[in-house]
Amino acid sequence: MNMGGMTMNCQICSSEELIHVASLGHHALPDVFVTPDEAAEPFTVYPLDFYVCGKCWLAQIGYRVDPALLFRDFVYTTESNPASKPHFERLVKSLVERFQLGRQDLAVDLASNDGTLLEQYGEDVRVLGVDPSSTTSRAIAKGLPTIVDFFTEATAKQILATYQPAKVITTMNAFAHIKELDAFMDGVVTLLAEDGVFVTESHHLQNVIAKMQYDLIHHEHLRFYSLKPLMVLFDRYGLEIFDVEETETQGGSILVYAGRAGVRPVSANVGRLLAQETAAGLYAIDTYEAWAARLVQSKQRLMSLLYELKSQGASIAGIGASAKGNTIVNYCGIRPDVLDYITDGSELKQGKLAPGSLIPVTADQELLDRQPEYALVLTSNLKDIIIRKLRGKGYQGKFIVTGDVPSVE
Repeated sequence: MNMGGMTMNCQICSSEELIHVASLGHHALPDVFVTPDEAAEPFTVYPLDFYVCGKCWLAQIGYRVDPALLFRDFVYTTESNPASKPHFERLVKSLVERFQLGRQDLAVDLASNDGTLLEQYGEDVRVLGVDPSSTTSRAIAKGLPTIVDFFTEATAKQILATYQPAKVITTMNAFAHIKELDAFMDGVVTLLAEDGVFVTESHHLQNVIAKMQYDLIHHEHLRFYSLKPLMVLFDRYGLEIFDVEETETQGGSILVYAGRAGVRPVSANVGRLLAQETAAGLYAIDTYEAWAARLVQSKQRLMSLLYELKSQGASIAGIGASAKGNTIVNYCGIRPDVLDYITDGSELKQGKLAPGSLIPVTADQELLDRQPEYALVLTSNLKDIIIRKLRGKGYQGKFIVTGDVPSVE
């Protein structure tokens, strides 16, 4: 596809057969919050457009922001997501048992953030994290060995100078964030032991389409994976997907296991998921055209509901100042005249203003103290956990949950 003289290629297969599915407008960087003193200063917005490749069927955004801008002031920490630790605990236990990891083996976590996953290994194996963001300070404070940098072939060679090849390499919910994908994959195949396993978890495209999870579309998420394009990518690097699982992470993800081609038998799970995705229409353009029409209707329905409630004098707060929540707020054009404030559990965001919308971000206690009549859940993938927690703490109002048709609970 040609855009004003600039040719855009598929992020996996380099095809120019990119099909524009939908435009979500122009957005500020989703995790760069501003102080009240900065509210009057101009900020940069970037186009947020959703495409699908007509050749390998990778879903992806068009404009890719410089990672140094996206992740320099990154404020998301793994431990702030209540579902992360138990999930990583189960995963690490499974990896240690299934691949018979011992104390001499090396497990590397890429985009290791605050070290929550690496902590779960305990003393069972040697561990190492690699992450370019400031959140690594938390991992380092825990005594977890961490390289503060982007992961490339050069980083892999640096690691090999001190450590042996990695028996397991994980990257959890960050594989879709990597702009320089080829440099990253070069690093993986350089660092991976001959019988090593590369494990990725990413949000599953099927859920974005089926469940109208458009909030997953933001500038940190460059790609939205299904199995077929991942097979194309891994094959180019001599890797083969030998197993896959569907998980509940982030509202529905796929956990993909890859190793060097031919080293491990391929599970029947791979063929089953491929058939499921095909039946769901992920490899047919009609599916995306229908989804784009549903997207517009979803926005209209949510805004109609919010404006109707405001016209009745209702007070409405938001819950969850996540990157996903900021997509909803900025795509729909929600501003402080609609949402009085957004609550969030991260102290790094509290006291600041949400990017783009400039809605104040406060602690959860604000919701409990002020008891607004409605609370808009902006992190739909955690809605059950959030609603249960806030009900338990004493919130008495009603929750608004986004989707094809917003619901009031």
